[in-house]
Amino acid sequence: MRSNDSSSIADRLHSLVSREIELVNVRLKEIELNNQQARLIKFIGEHPNTIQKTVAQFLNRQNATVTNMLKSLEKQGYITRTIPDTNERQKQLNLTVKGSETLVAIDRVFNELEDTVKLAVPEDERTGLVTNLNHIKLALDLQH
Repeated sequence: MRSNDSSSIADRLHSLVSREIELVNVRLKEIELNNQQARLIKFIGEHPNTIQKTVAQFLNRQNATVTNMLKSLEKQGYITRTIPDTNERQKQLNLTVKGSETLVAIDRVFNELEDTVKLAVPEDERTGLVTNLNHIKLALDLQH
């Protein structure tokens, strides 16, 4: 298939990802977060005491951008940034009670998305789909 064919695999994947993002963003807006903020809260919840450098690598963002995001989440009461006794240059990131409660809502959004996707794909085809998606990701990673 040619890349300009509207039924190409790449176009279908793009359309699918765009629709997924749209649905997730609508749900996250209900809890007053954007996708990046939700991903950050989820990452910090899964990696207590993580540091900004690790978060920047996870999000594939510049440190300055991540600093602004973290300051915003801290100001809103979702996270704390504390300086450990062992390293004054690295602030550890953790969720507050509000952040932990919000993480439950974030997980609900992503779990509902997963359930929707699973309902759309017959169980006997899921393993093959996951394998094919992994092949596509690997091919794209090799292009990088």
